[in-house]
Amino acid sequence: MRVVARAALLWAACGVLGACQAGVGEQANTEVIRMRIPLTGDVCGVVSADASVSAIDMTPIGPVALEVADAAITGRIPSVPAGTGRKVQVSAYNTAGLEVYAGSTDVTVEAGSAVSASITLYRNTKNCPLTGSTGDIDITGTLDTGGTPPPPADGGVVVLEGAEFAFTFEDATLSNNGVLHFFDSTNEKIRRLDLTTHRFLPAFTGSADAVSMAVAQDGSAAYLAYSGGRIDSFNPVDGSSRFFGAAPATVSSMTVTGDYLFAIDGSGAWATHALYQRSTGARVASAEWRGTSRSMAYSPVNKRVYFLDSGVSPTDVNMVDVEPTTGTLGNETDSPYHGSYSLPNPLRLLPDESGVIVGSGLIFNAKDLTYRTSLGLSFQDIAFHGDRLYLIDTVGDMTQLRVLSSTFDILSAQYYPGTAERVFVYKNQLVLVTAGASGGLQVRLITL
Repeated sequence: MRVVARAALLWAACGVLGACQAGVGEQANTEVIRMRIPLTGDVCGVVSADASVSAIDMTPIGPVALEVADAAITGRIPSVPAGTGRKVQVSAYNTAGLEVYAGSTDVTVEAGSAVSASITLYRNTKNCPLTGSTGDIDITGTLDTGGTPPPPADGGVVVLEGAEFAFTFEDATLSNNGVLHFFDSTNEKIRRLDLTTHRFLPAFTGSADAVSMAVAQDGSAAYLAYSGGRIDSFNPVDGSSRFFGAAPATVSSMTVTGDYLFAIDGSGAWATHALYQRSTGARVASAEWRGTSRSMAYSPVNKRVYFLDSGVSPTDVNMVDVEPTTGTLGNETDSPYHGSYSLPNPLRLLPDESGVIVGSGLIFNAKDLTYRTSLGLSFQDIAFHGDRLYLIDTVGDMTQLRVLSSTFDILSAQYYPGTAERVFVYKNQLVLVTAGASGGLQVRLITL
């Protein structure tokens, strides 16, 4: 009796992982093979897998390691040249490293066009003997390449990953135009992932010793500050950079506040808060004897910057009035509690901007920083959509995503591979960023 595992491959260029053009590190006139092979019903104990592509007119690619998680084999093979007779070979292995399933299929790769195929993985009965069970996974699927993005797999989840995601970041922000900005200080870059096309845009590359990042909410500009006080601005239209301004000392944190850039530097007594006019780079207001920040948010409704201070004890949640059109800087005010509450990162603004919430789940009123309530749950990051709250934290080597109602009841909990990093909402999708054990990132787009 022949026992098989029928599985789905998702071939995604112009789709789950990008448009028809070559991506970062990929060649022109090539596509990306992305595969998802469900393992529901696997009796052979698959723990690892790999894939390769070969043809008579191309240099073989692979084997490329795939990921086994969430009862599925997933992964991608980049830079597959367009052409006919591309043989995709997939093998799956058990804990002893023995091949327990294998299969192949021939596909045609057409640059910029959609092509579909399917694959069958056959059980190796020598390495995984029959024990009365058929072992059938009994799953069918399609392979897609190019053209219109395929529908999300895995119940509305699209997973973005690969070699271009092999970096770490210190900060991330999502602009209104759907571009996710990662501050990669190791490489002095702002990496930009377009959530509409699922592709990386050209990175903004700064000079040495970049220490902080800020991005305009509309995506019209980005800023990098460097050790010593220099600040550069970047234009997303042509990718150009220019000298923006200079602070008296290194800017440890900054955020865009309307027509001005709010920055905290180490000059003066304690620290100095300052406003820089975005059109000219001029430093139009400053005040010393101020606190530094480890997590910051700007409220256009309240015309205030809220932040969790750092380098002092006890720590507190603070606010500073900022006039975003005239460029005036108000007083710094802290909460009435002065260390009575646990205030771990991050600090996030509530959707209606009536309050701020911190990583311990505490909510403070935006008007005067008085205590309002608590979720009763801590988190690594939080996002909001409709009347739902989406909390992520790390449990072991997994990311736990909990969905809460408006009354803070837990409605559901899901788990995803990797440690929790960030979560955002964009166009009725949850954007979940996790980090794997190898250091690479995964970005999941989860339909809400």
